[in-house]
Amino acid sequence: MPGAFRTLKLYLIPIVLLLAVTLPKLGQGDYRRDTVRYAAVGHYMWNGGSLLAPYFNPETPYFNKPPLALLIHGWFLKQFGVSVANARIPSVLAAVGVLVFSMLACRQFGSRAEAVTSGIVLALTYQFFRRTREISLDFWQLFFVMLAVYCVAFAIRRNYARAVLLSGIPIGLALLCKPMNALVTIPIFAAWLVVTRRSGLIAWLVLGALPLAVAVAAPWHFAMYAQFGAQFTNQYFGHEVVDRARGLLVQEPLHFYAASIAASYWPWAAAVGFALSRKSSGCRPARRSPRLLGGIWAIALLVALTAFPDKKENYALPLYPMLSWIAAWGLCRIPWRQLRDWYRRGLVWLLPASAAALLIVSLLPIQLQRGPPEKWTRLMNWMQANNVDISRLAWSELDRNTICYFYLRTGVWLPSVRSVSDINDRWLLLTNAKRVQSQDQALFSADDLAIIAAGSRPLPE
Repeated sequence: MPGAFRTLKLYLIPIVLLLAVTLPKLGQGDYRRDTVRYAAVGHYMWNGGSLLAPYFNPETPYFNKPPLALLIHGWFLKQFGVSVANARIPSVLAAVGVLVFSMLACRQFGSRAEAVTSGIVLALTYQFFRRTREISLDFWQLFFVMLAVYCVAFAIRRNYARAVLLSGIPIGLALLCKPMNALVTIPIFAAWLVVTRRSGLIAWLVLGALPLAVAVAAPWHFAMYAQFGAQFTNQYFGHEVVDRARGLLVQEPLHFYAASIAASYWPWAAAVGFALSRKSSGCRPARRSPRLLGGIWAIALLVALTAFPDKKENYALPLYPMLSWIAAWGLCRIPWRQLRDWYRRGLVWLLPASAAALLIVSLLPIQLQRGPPEKWTRLMNWMQANNVDISRLAWSELDRNTICYFYLRTGVWLPSVRSVSDINDRWLLLTNAKRVQSQDQALFSADDLAIIAAGSRPLPE
């Protein structure tokens, strides 16, 4: 029992460290970039929309992403209220899940010290924990991918075919978070099985796990095609997959990810370098070390990401669990007796120090992130002060994020002017205030946000 308690305490340390860098001031900031769109789409799925088909608003289906992660975040917003903190909590939970499955998978190949150390490295990786401050579909995709990684790691250690087969379920769920990306795990898992001399399990992977993953993900895709036809496939596969692969949306240089890792993966990059410079040692077969298998994953994924023209930092999220394996392998071989003694004593004081840091930073009156833009604060105050009837509002010239932001702040989807037959008694919300003011007197104006009375005057072109 004392040994089990010590093991639990060691595995708890990385989790508390992760919470210490994610939970404090979780409600600060605002819905920024993709978060505002995902929060609005997810919330509407539970609040008048469809649980099967995401909608951007009551008039427009949202074909860009699958529904699973949106449903998870939307459920939290529906149950606990629309707020920045409630939008981010599921990302924190996904990060904890990634951390747990990463440590458990690492333990299949390495020692307990390597598993715990990898958890500490991952929890304190900036590009990992910073993603909890947004709605990240990549985090939920990675959560299910790491569950699949654990299944395959367990199968390699025990030569257990059913675990390989079961990995298809989380891969299928990952496919319901983002289009197609999780399929890259199949060839990487096959490489793992070859290197670890478990080639007999490849048939279970290709003929079992892969069809099972497709069976999990396919019903939603078929249902969307049955309901929307080519409109769905053209956007979901044509625009989101093919156009991105062709570099028609975003095209970054080949060194994008290498430069990002070199700039932000410190001090752990030094640990990775140290690990790669060391010779293998110990009683475990080198072919099953966290360094080798993590390196295969990292190299294969980095090559795939580099070859893909559309590059973003959040796409690199699946690199960091495996880089933490490599870093941990090196850190556990540093010839520093005091460090080893500290681990043998259960990393004494690290757990209470992490909990204390979480509490202190949470209570201190500090501002870690900027709040909502001033223009929105002024708009909401003006609407409240003037008892604005939202049913009189429509929109013109707004981008999607602005429409979603208004929905999150008010709970109302504004109709566009094209869907309103009689606009003489409506006001228009626009984001081209300076040009509008040159033609009409705005009822409200703040930066690039304005409300004008449509009246009998022509709408701005």
